Amino acid sequence: MLNRQVALGLCVLVALTACRARAEVETTTPRPNVRISMRPTEILSAFLDLPQFSTEAVMIGDSQKRLEALQKGSIDVASAVADVTYLAFNGRLPDHSAPLQKIRGMALMNRAVVHLLIGPNVDPSRGFRGLRIVLGDPTSGTIAIGERLVNSTGVSTSEIHGEFVPYDMAVEKLLKGDVDAVIVTLLPPQEPVARALRGGARLLEIQGPEVEALRVYYPLLRRTLLPGGTYPGQDAPLHTVGVDLLLVCRADLGNDLVYKLTRALFEEFPQHTRRQVEPQRAPATVIPLHPGAARYYRERELSR
Repeated sequence: MLNRQVALGLCVLVALTACRARAEVETTTPRPNVRISMRPTEILSAFLDLPQFSTEAVMIGDSQKRLEALQKGSIDVASAVADVTYLAFNGRLPDHSAPLQKIRGMALMNRAVVHLLIGPNVDPSRGFRGLRIVLGDPTSGTIAIGERLVNSTGVSTSEIHGEFVPYDMAVEKLLKGDVDAVIVTLLPPQEPVARALRGGARLLEIQGPEVEALRVYYPLLRRTLLPGGTYPGQDAPLHTVGVDLLLVCRADLGNDLVYKLTRALFEEFPQHTRRQVEPQRAPATVIPLHPGAARYYRERELSR
């Protein structure tokens, strides 16, 4: 009887030791590290708040630089303009003939709209030549659009005083008269744009031959109608242009990791991401989906 009790006690002790060891392994297993580059948005906030990942925000300039960083493996996830992503993947960027084929799609995001703001005392009929213009925000993936917009009117960037400034600071400079125009390329409505309009700035239309000139560089650029009432004092619809954004990742990122990231994007913080990503459009990326993301979208369809 005593031997049986001793044996039972040893079994319990072994089991408890095994459980404790497993728990220690589980608690000390490092969280996957994800390096992501995009301007501060609801989506970036959502990723940074995910407890199962160790997410690091990496500041890189425009879409092309982010895509090149993905190709090199120095970051894992990024946002980028759909046009530039498509051209990069297929080796059609003007100054980068080698295709960047180590990138994959995670989600099609909503459209970034080009807002062309001019100061209260600027005469828009005189064109861009000689103006002081904020071409974009250095943290945005769309900074090249501002420069291309100026070029589409027949004015080279050497004929303006261009700079890249965070949008909040750019609006302050516009209202003080330190710059003449600001080009904001973001998902509307945007508070900096609203603040500029309340301060007397004007929102100009973008249409005509300039749009076709822009499409040489951005073939997926869309004519966009900004609905009336989007901003203070903007009662009528306004013609402009916009381009879809993409969430992209490294092709060699683990399938399970990308699956979990994509699922978390839509299921753990939907209130943060719904304004920037429409779930039904999300799989329609212009480059191949990463297998991990594709798996999530398939499962979502099957669960309906």
